[in-house]
Amino acid sequence: MRAFSKMGFLAHPKANSLPDLCIVSIAAVSVVFFLCFPSAAQPLSPSQSKALLRLQRLLEYPPPLASWSDATAFCYLPPSPSLSISCSGGRVTELSIVGDASRPLSANFSSDSFFTTLSRLPDLTTLSLVSLGLWGPLSAKVDRFSSLQVLNLSSNYFSGVIPPKISNITSLQNLVLSRNSFNGTVPDLHPLTALLQLDLSGNRLGPDFPSLSGSLVTLFLNNNSFRDKLPASLASLDHLRKLDLSSNQLNGWIPAFLFSLPSVQYLDLSENRLTGELPANLSCSNQLGYVDISNNLIVGGLPSCIQSNSSTRVVLSSGNCLNSGDFGFQHPSSYCNQGALAAVLPSSNKISGSKSNLGLIFAIVGGVIAGAVLVGLLVFLIFKKLRSKLRPEDREANNIFSTPSAGKSLVQVASRSPAEARHMSHAIGIGTLGLTPYRVFSMEELEEATNSFDPSNLIEDGPRAQSYKGWLRDGSWVVIRHLKLRQKLSQRSLLQYMDIISKFRHRHLVSIVGHCIASGPDGGNTMDSVFLVSEHITNGNLRDHLGEWRNREMMTWPQRVSAVIGVARGIQFLHTVTVPGIIGNDLNIENILLDQTLTAKISNYNLPTLPNLKSNKGGSESPLTGTVAKGDLSSIGNVAHGEKEDIYQLGLILLEVTTGKYMGSRSELDSLRAKLQKILADNSANLKGLADPAIHGSFAHNSLRTVVEVSLSCISKDPKQRPSIDDILWNLQYSVQVQDGWGSSENLSFQM
Repeated sequence: MRAFSKMGFLAHPKANSLPDLCIVSIAAVSVVFFLCFPSAAQPLSPSQSKALLRLQRLLEYPPPLASWSDATAFCYLPPSPSLSISCSGGRVTELSIVGDASRPLSANFSSDSFFTTLSRLPDLTTLSLVSLGLWGPLSAKVDRFSSLQVLNLSSNYFSGVIPPKISNITSLQNLVLSRNSFNGTVPDLHPLTALLQLDLSGNRLGPDFPSLSGSLVTLFLNNNSFRDKLPASLASLDHLRKLDLSSNQLNGWIPAFLFSLPSVQYLDLSENRLTGELPANLSCSNQLGYVDISNNLIVGGLPSCIQSNSSTRVVLSSGNCLNSGDFGFQHPSSYCNQGALAAVLPSSNKISGSKSNLGLIFAIVGGVIAGAVLVGLLVFLIFKKLRSKLRPEDREANNIFSTPSAGKSLVQVASRSPAEARHMSHAIGIGTLGLTPYRVFSMEELEEATNSFDPSNLIEDGPRAQSYKGWLRDGSWVVIRHLKLRQKLSQRSLLQYMDIISKFRHRHLVSIVGHCIASGPDGGNTMDSVFLVSEHITNGNLRDHLGEWRNREMMTWPQRVSAVIGVARGIQFLHTVTVPGIIGNDLNIENILLDQTLTAKISNYNLPTLPNLKSNKGGSESPLTGTVAKGDLSSIGNVAHGEKEDIYQLGLILLEVTTGKYMGSRSELDSLRAKLQKILADNSANLKGLADPAIHGSFAHNSLRTVVEVSLSCISKDPKQRPSIDDILWNLQYSVQVQDGWGSSENLSFQM
């Protein structure tokens, strides 16, 4: 390469010299680059780099940060769904980390020390730390970020009160503290005049309703312990679009102004103790598209603006004592009258009574407590007696994780403690983070997305259902499935069903993002077809990525384990989203789709059924073509069997991911099972010989062994010996921890 100095370059200009012209061009591009991207021109300051590395240690090396080292150029890391860092002027301005923690960090973690380290990044405008196992009280040092606009600490294990100093961050626009264990009174948030989004859902906050900023656009306080009346101050929320106060203990009448707020689009007041009648002349905002007042204590009739549903407004009102609509979904009026009395507690200044009345109360309470203790003691003695009569072999048979005896599986899967089980159930909700809100589509939108259902967009055509690919206005690809009903249904019945369908949204499912209902020839009293709008995943299935699909590199071992953990999380969600759960799903490996980030998504899972529709075969049948339940699921035994069948299918997927071999027959499966069991019993070091050659050199032996053990346990011939989905997840996550430790010790880096 030609060497030159600045002086030499100026002393010998050559207007027609190509090398010199190249040098000038490179210099010019460099100047423009540094002028346009000053943050890239300045590396991160050493103190901030040290702070990030310390955060890595304090967070106990979660997968998104596993590859960080002293040589990491933090400001140049490509953004991903799990990690994003932005810099300006050599200082961190955005830090977003999404983990997958199903339990809190170790006892060594200190929230105060953690936020002390974070305060070394004082220029942060966005701080998002989701599902990282953070626990303990939220440090008051959070107010040190004077420029913070976004604070998201959702899906962690923070407890105690929300520090009042959080109101000092007047620049906050988004505050998300959902899915933690905060309790007590919410601090005064009125000073946060720039706040647009507030999400405190999934905590134990209350009982008083919080004081809020009038700038809010989105307010989620659902799943808490608020026991107050709805305050008149809500009338000042002129910009509010979404309000979710469901699953609290709010009481009193519903203020009529909530339905006519200028910008309101979404209103969910369900699962409270709200009472009284709604005024007949109630006015609704033209933008109001979703109203849920179900499962309260409301009496009387529905006002005209929410009495009927349309393609632009969904109204759910079941579980009240209303005298209009479908009586099959309402309680008798006496239910709401008694509930309203129970919901109104006397204030302290109204409590009076003589000492004799007080003594009577104490006597009654004491008698109840004594009776409860006596019953509890009796139950304990009976249980102990029965337990002593149970044969040892029966007690062993009830434990699917016991040491195998003859005729049983040779594989043990570690079970979790009760505390760990609680944390696992807490983590189920994490998969709904970041999903596009469910919505009701108009027929015009669907026609626009499919070019008026042009035949070129048809991807599946059946006798009663057609599927079209479409492109929404926001640029997202969708599949629009046109389903004809087997029988005409009332608007209310179908909307109740669609409300259940709308819950089927999870990161590891091909989620339904909305629907459109088409009315029958009677003009809207009955419905004869439904359009379901779901995600369109075009990056192939899991089997494709185990080979050289489209000339792409085959998945590494860490990527494979990450994918099957996603499948397990999707199954966990399906088994718990309804009661009974969605079971007997078609879980073959070709129905596991991968998006552009290799996130696994289950397709072709079952949909729930309407309980009042029975097929001639005796099973429950959905009103939607193609969604027929596999037998009557009302029996607990059938539900348990269906869950174990899904576990078996997951085991087959695990085996193919591990070995790269497709088991096309029962004999092939039995042969592979016998080989793996023999290797585990004799010398597990020989597992490498049966592993997919494509992953050689990328797996830790103990990580591979753990996954093989889980696989064999899942395909046990005795369904009772198959582990629960929670225990499978626990062991798969353990294999990831082993893999991460091995990767660090070998100085390897994998993108999970």
